[in-house]
Amino acid sequence: MDTIFTDGQLTKAIETMRQKGMTPDRFNRLLGSGIFADVCDAGACLDDRDSVRKALKLSVDPPEQLTLSVDYNRSLEAMIAAGHYDWKNGDITAKRFPVVGKGVEQFETKLFHFDRSVSSEQVVEAIKADGWEPSKIEHLLAFGEKYPEEQRKYPIIALGSEASVRGYRYVPDLYRYGAGRFLDLYWRDVGWNGGYRFLAVRKLSSAAVA
Repeated sequence: MDTIFTDGQLTKAIETMRQKGMTPDRFNRLLGSGIFADVCDAGACLDDRDSVRKALKLSVDPPEQLTLSVDYNRSLEAMIAAGHYDWKNGDITAKRFPVVGKGVEQFETKLFHFDRSVSSEQVVEAIKADGWEPSKIEHLLAFGEKYPEEQRKYPIIALGSEASVRGYRYVPDLYRYGAGRFLDLYWRDVGWNGGYRFLAVRKLSSAAVA
């Protein structure tokens, strides 16, 4: 079994511990508790982060009021900059992901979660059957701007926007890498495991906004 770690992996592990406020005493307690050994066990399932957070008495729920303001007066580049991401995929451009709209619009949102592997088509069907629409890139960027910590818990996908990149269909996603928040693209035609969340939206009426 390969147990050689790269310098980058070890650096990310140390950065994460520092970012989370890990002290030498707490690290010793982690080692002594056996929890670290459980996580490192080859048989451990690492796909359901929510269950682990619940066991550690950490919050797993997103904010109760999931509402967004999408400012269509801003360019895609401005929307991305407002999210203060640590890294973004250079293939995310206004040409590939045009944003169409006027003024400022209000949306309510919902994160769909499936405790099984699903296809993009199955996700879209479930979202629409529940009275929602798959989010587009502008909704995902507004979500990342308003709720920046959510992507540290799980990757979040917007299936309402897609683009062809080098012959493959890709959709935008938000996720965490180490301590960083990344804006990336993911292959749409791949299956999704139970760890992903799918952002859906519904436009709020003028009366609801008021």
